Amino acid sequence: MVLACLHGPARAQGAPDDVRPLSPAQVALFETPHLRNVDRAETLDYGFTREGPAGFTDRVALHIRRVNPDGTKSLTFDYLTGERQVRFPELDNFHGNPLLMLTLERDVNEMKEALGLSTSYFRNKIREAFVTKAAITETSFNLDGAAVPARVITVQPFAGEQRLERIPSLQAKRYSFTLADAVPGMLAEIRIETPADAKMDVPAFSQRTVFTGVEP
Repeated sequence: MVLACLHGPARAQGAPDDVRPLSPAQVALFETPHLRNVDRAETLDYGFTREGPAGFTDRVALHIRRVNPDGTKSLTFDYLTGERQVRFPELDNFHGNPLLMLTLERDVNEMKEALGLSTSYFRNKIREAFVTKAAITETSFNLDGAAVPARVITVQPFAGEQRLERIPSLQAKRYSFTLADAVPGMLAEIRIETPADAKMDVPAFSQRTVFTGVEP
């Protein structure tokens, strides 16, 4: 359900269906079978770093439990550890890498708790930004000591949003998603960055989830 909320173009309440084609960013993030290069049960490991207030480092693990006959995957998550662990249900019949949508959903919920605005508001802004504001550039990613081709999708969903004009740090919030065909699960890195706001006494914040390797 979360994937569907972030996948298609945003629609105003009561408006007719949006018939715009999916943008290149939406196709890369939500229509690409990221797990196609995983052909056995194994665990994809990611390092997690949060810098800013109450910063910490931790681990995220995506456990491929089963490869189905149609190539889809059955999987579970260990999203952070100990008291920080976030529980997610087991997922089945997945082609894409669900770490993407789970990261976005956690981020949306954190913004709701901090600001009191609805999760639908934030989801719609992020979803629409993938249609109209996303940029895709070529880059590289360091995999096992070697640079491999990659592309990074960047977007600032709240740039120019009048409703948030008193929160310029949120208007400047940036999301970056690095995809690389050579990385198992294709999702090499996710960055979420918010600059400091001296006027509001808000420190800078960043969150980075980066692929670190595979375990049997």
